[in-house]
Amino acid sequence: MNDTLLTRVTDVGRRFRKRRFQWLIALIAILVTLLGALILPSVRSGNLPGTSTAISLGGLAVFAILVAAAISLRSFRNLRKVASEIETTFPSLQQRLLTAISLMDEEQALGFLQKQVVREVSDHSRENSWAEAVPSSQMRLSRFLGFGSVILMVAVLAMLFFADGSQRRAGATMPKSQSWTVKVEPGDTEVERGNSLVVTARFLSEELGGSVPPDAELVLTASDGAERRIAMTQNLKDPILGGFVSSVEEPFTYQIVAPTWQSETYSVEVFEFPALVRSDAELDYPDYTQLDDKRVEDTVRVAAVEGTQLEWICFLNKPVQSAELVEEGGTRIALVSSADADTAMTAAIEMRVSQRFTLSLVDAQGRQNQYPAELVSRVIPNVPPKLKIAAASDTSVSPLEEFPIAAEVYDDFGIRRVGLAYSFVGKNHEVVLAENVSRGASEKVSHLIEFEELGAEPDQLFAYHLFAEDIGPDGLLRRTESDMYFADVRPFEQIFREGEAPPSGPPSQQQSPSGQEAEELADLQKEIINATWRVIRDQVGETLKEESFEGVGLVLEAQNEALNKLEELAQEVDDSKSILFVDQTRASMQSAITLLERSLGGNRTDSLNEALTAEQEAYAGLLKLRSREFEVSRSEQQNQSSSGSASQRRRQQQLDELELDEDENRYETQQQAQTNDPQQQQERENRQILSRLRELARRQEDLNKQIAQLQSSLEAAKTPEEKAEVERQLKRLREQQQELLRETDEMSERMQSPENQEAMQQASEQLQETRENVRQAAEALQEQDASKALSSGKRAERQLEQMRDEFRQKASGQFNDAMRQMSSDAQQLEEQQRELAELIQRDQQNQSSGLRDGEPQQEIEEKITRQREELSELQQEMQETIEQAEEAEPLLAEKLYDSFRESQQRQIDRRLGQTSELLRRGFDQQAAVAEEMAREGIEGLSDGLEEAASAVLGDETEGLKRSLAELDQLTETLENEMRAAQPPSDQQRPPSDQQGDPSDQQGDPSDQQGPPSDQQGDPSESQSLRANPSQAQGGQPNGQPSGQQDGQPNEGQNGQPSQSDPQQPGNQQPGNQQPGNQQAGNSITQLAADSPSGSPITGNGFRDWSDRLRDVEEMLESPELRSRANRIRDRARDIRVDLQRKSEAPQWDLVEEMIAKPLRELRRDVQEEWMRRSAEKNSLVPIDRDPVPKEYADAVHRYYENLGSGR
Repeated sequence: MNDTLLTRVTDVGRRFRKRRFQWLIALIAILVTLLGALILPSVRSGNLPGTSTAISLGGLAVFAILVAAAISLRSFRNLRKVASEIETTFPSLQQRLLTAISLMDEEQALGFLQKQVVREVSDHSRENSWAEAVPSSQMRLSRFLGFGSVILMVAVLAMLFFADGSQRRAGATMPKSQSWTVKVEPGDTEVERGNSLVVTARFLSEELGGSVPPDAELVLTASDGAERRIAMTQNLKDPILGGFVSSVEEPFTYQIVAPTWQSETYSVEVFEFPALVRSDAELDYPDYTQLDDKRVEDTVRVAAVEGTQLEWICFLNKPVQSAELVEEGGTRIALVSSADADTAMTAAIEMRVSQRFTLSLVDAQGRQNQYPAELVSRVIPNVPPKLKIAAASDTSVSPLEEFPIAAEVYDDFGIRRVGLAYSFVGKNHEVVLAENVSRGASEKVSHLIEFEELGAEPDQLFAYHLFAEDIGPDGLLRRTESDMYFADVRPFEQIFREGEAPPSGPPSQQQSPSGQEAEELADLQKEIINATWRVIRDQVGETLKEESFEGVGLVLEAQNEALNKLEELAQEVDDSKSILFVDQTRASMQSAITLLERSLGGNRTDSLNEALTAEQEAYAGLLKLRSREFEVSRSEQQNQSSSGSASQRRRQQQLDELELDEDENRYETQQQAQTNDPQQQQERENRQILSRLRELARRQEDLNKQIAQLQSSLEAAKTPEEKAEVERQLKRLREQQQELLRETDEMSERMQSPENQEAMQQASEQLQETRENVRQAAEALQEQDASKALSSGKRAERQLEQMRDEFRQKASGQFNDAMRQMSSDAQQLEEQQRELAELIQRDQQNQSSGLRDGEPQQEIEEKITRQREELSELQQEMQETIEQAEEAEPLLAEKLYDSFRESQQRQIDRRLGQTSELLRRGFDQQAAVAEEMAREGIEGLSDGLEEAASAVLGDETEGLKRSLAELDQLTETLENEMRAAQPPSDQQRPPSDQQGDPSDQQGDPSDQQGPPSDQQGDPSESQSLRANPSQAQGGQPNGQPSGQQDGQPNEGQNGQPSQSDPQQPGNQQPGNQQPGNQQAGNSITQLAADSPSGSPITGNGFRDWSDRLRDVEEMLESPELRSRANRIRDRARDIRVDLQRKSEAPQWDLVEEMIAKPLRELRRDVQEEWMRRSAEKNSLVPIDRDPVPKEYADAVHRYYENLGSGR
């Protein structure tokens, strides 16, 4: 019974194999038939031999059939697979056949039940035809297709086999001697080396009905006698034969030969346009640089110090009649022949200014170079030495003080001498501090001035400056001097009496009116001294520069003004000692005025030095008129005013050190140390402002759309109920507009902070205008004037968008947008070229099928024309970017120039033109070759632009790494607040937090391993935390808001009053609160008091938390990830606003669902993106991290709960 069952299953497997074999035969035969049909036109035209082609295809078909037979014989040998197919056809077996097959493999005797299963299967095989598992209809169909396709294949092969004989017979029937009227193009011609050549023969005889001789060939004969034959083809039914020479490298002769006719012999000469093959630069540096001369090979860009002798050595492809370097201004420098090579030309240039030359070449035949090379020489100026003085400011010293003067000097080519020059009691002194400082080295110098040894007395003036001597570009000694600084000798006794502090305002310094005027006059006199010194310092030689006359005139005018003020001061003094000081000062000022007038009239610089001495004497006299007693007080505000005399500002340090009875509120003055680099901090501020402007513009646009809709609804409202509903919505929009106004004020405050005031002054003024429009929109909404609100809102939207674009340029860099655009254009060109190739291929297929019409041809030509135009625009943009990036981004300019030059060498535009011309003449195969060469050139251009873009755009991996580290800290800060806000009995995380997203709990190794940012953090951040432990704990000490900087008032978020505002009822000053003394009337105040000061939701840390999340959004490149970070920040802001409006504790389950959980998911996705991009070998990449679909999230959540509870 088992053998019978096995035989029936084997028979079914045999039917499966037979059906597969017949299907494979049909497939092979159809493919060979199609291939033969495609080749048949070429065989009939004589391009391919028919007999050998038919034999090759037949052999290929036989081999494929043998392979198919082997595959078929090896298939369906597994009885289980066959049984499974039978079970599928006969479901009534209910897996009994598979069970019986399994029992056959066992060597033990079958039991009763096992025999019963085998018996039932055998009965089923007798009652049913298992062969129907392979239906008879399919067997007949496969047999028919296999047999029919084989017959069709044999027919096509036969046509190929006999095609040669028919052509030979056709040739034999034609006349052996036929008089043809033929026009051969291009005849005798010249071709540029490396270009292609198309030879056509147009037969003009009408007696033969437009026929052409068969088997025509293009015979090429080189100068050495070598012969090459190319078969000529007929273009459709036109009486034209054509031949294509892909590349012409040497001169040759050609002739068209046919069995019944041959043409004359024509010659093809080869020429070359003059071109630059390579250029070297020989640099002869000036002697003062102490640099060895060098030769830079194969370069078109050099940079050298001013005064360097540059020799361009240009190697050309052939001798030329003339070679010139043409500057942008039109200046021409002729190149002369060099002894290095017959084709080498040289030109010597002295590098004084940066120059850009175009190489113009003309050969003996008058041909000019088609692609003139650009040679760029950038001059590095020999800048004066850099003098950086430590604590560079004016000061006051005592007569017994030791005054240290320290500085750091640097020069790129070395310093001969560094010294200190000072003037004291009318005598000038110079002290040499260092000599022969090495090239490119920084040298620290210092000197100690001992005023006791100088015999200093109160109210004397010590003026000093540093100088450094090096060799200038002219090879002569050059002296560089720093600004002049002053140290006035103060009296031993200065009396400071404590006065009553005003309610607010800066600290008070009260002195006598004459003392105050003397202070101000002394400051003016010091400015006059500095101005005179600057004029002297800028002079070279004994005569004044032309541009210095205005400066001397202004100094003279200021000195006259000082003299007038001195006369006013003289009327107020009455003691004899002060009158004597005034007389001495008046005489010094009058002497200075006389010397300045002499210098201005005589055009001499020596009088300026004498005038400087007189001005210093006048300043020393004014110092003696200063007051000795002051009445001062300390206020709770820091003195931010820039008014007052410089002496008063210098004396502020003394005031701060006085031990006054009124204690300072230390909680308001303690500041957080700043560890960020100034440039990085400025870039971060730009990104923050840009992000805020982008958000404000988007929200204003959304509000404008809603206002426009409500305006239409208000006009269409007829019933009072409808109008009331519209007015209610307008009120809601007014609240949103007011919220936008508050955030505009917050951004304006940030712009006006000390660290941003200078860089963002203009933007701050623009923002004030924008704020006025935002305010007018809110006011109009309050008045329910939708039309006016929409008008003001539109103006605000446009201004915000304009400011956003300006800051985007500032934050993204000078060339980022240009490189992104050029990379995108190159990729688009590459994609369009691929589409063009596909279109050409389809057109060729239509031609072989006889379906070709004129529309595809016209479409292809239009695409090629458009492609050439876009390529030209891209190359023009590359040239402009190269010129702009030479100074700021030399690496980018170099990479771009290499890509540009390579694209020109590939002659992409010419290849596209050849493609169009060849298609127009009907040489489709040759056109495909030219198109492929153009496509390769465009792909190379795209790759080169991407490489150049990396020089400024950088790598996205570092941004992801920093974002991940920031998200870790943001998540931890939020979760700490959520845990602290829960009752003591529920200190564990909520179930949603414990279980979380199942994808987060499935052994996420990245949470423990993670990237380096997870374990070690950013170095700069870790140092910041070590420097300020209070920040690491999540907040500022003593209740100061996180993120509060110098000069920022202690205010709450969103324009709300600060808790420490003494004018707010119910608020107390920090540090003065006592237990049980707080008011319970305001629950939000109580909640904030119970929360950590840096809590992001209920505490004062929201602004810093939101800013850091905004930084994450700016660092992410993915639009999807940026959008998610933006949504989290918007939700946090909404909860914060709702918290302040309702003064109730937040719903922590809502915070978990809307903020905490999306934040953890964002962190997870950023980590996966970082690990995917970094692809480090040692990274532990988690497996199966696809998120759980939403429809199964609850089920998986319950599964993990049950799994954790042990059920």
